[in-house]
Amino acid sequence: MGYSLPPRTGFGILMTEESARAMNNPTIPDTSRGSLPLAPEAPVDLILDGRPFALLMCSPYDLDELAVGHLFSKGLIASKADLLSLSVCPDMRSVHVKTASGLGASIEPEGLVFSGCGAARVESKVKAQVKPAPLPAPTLAQLGIWAAAMFSAAELYRKTGGLHAAALACGSFFVVREDVGRHNAVDKVLGRGFLDGVDFSASVVLTSGRIAADMAAKAVNAGVPILVTRSIPTTEAYAIAVEAGITLVGRIGSRNPIVYTCPERLAPAYGR
Repeated sequence: MGYSLPPRTGFGILMTEESARAMNNPTIPDTSRGSLPLAPEAPVDLILDGRPFALLMCSPYDLDELAVGHLFSKGLIASKADLLSLSVCPDMRSVHVKTASGLGASIEPEGLVFSGCGAARVESKVKAQVKPAPLPAPTLAQLGIWAAAMFSAAELYRKTGGLHAAALACGSFFVVREDVGRHNAVDKVLGRGFLDGVDFSASVVLTSGRIAADMAAKAVNAGVPILVTRSIPTTEAYAIAVEAGITLVGRIGSRNPIVYTCPERLAPAYGR
């Protein structure tokens, strides 16, 4: 079912509030004042075909896009024909997806998905190469323009300094979403593109956060050929990009962006 990471074996030690206070006597902010910068985060149930599939720790906005993007980037759905219904509860604490195949009855639930890490599974071997994007190919300068537009639209980041942004660009289509989790933000833009019928083979995904293996897996499963970050990729993400044929660009917006893989997919700068 797509490109996947080995399942986690545990989440480590949970620290109680008392032990947290005892450790170095940290200052616990008084959040009742309402004036402190806090990143919005809440648990949201993803109900798939009537069964709990995942509990997503996320910023509770654009939940229809998050749910669809989450399933799409895992290779569980491929087109809008796979969806029978999609609804978000008014309290923004659950989103319900019904599929044409009823796959929710036959797959293992993910359980809790923390905002700091994705749940994409990555197998040891890439099963398919990402198809080359059709022309016109973007230049590094165009990628920089899209990155600047993404950060310009990241209103919640400017207010709190604690959220991630992601963007999906395809021709004249350009959408930006934010979330406390970088992988959630990517799922949201993928979900928007999925619902709008975007051609992912001609698209670029940009993110404010580092690109780890789960993020590279999302690009593989979505068929996105170009993945861009203002940060850098991890060693596993780089290996996936090499094997799958993804163009990976880091440190976008700096004077010297790094094209890690498949530079031939980008158009040369004018005059070169």
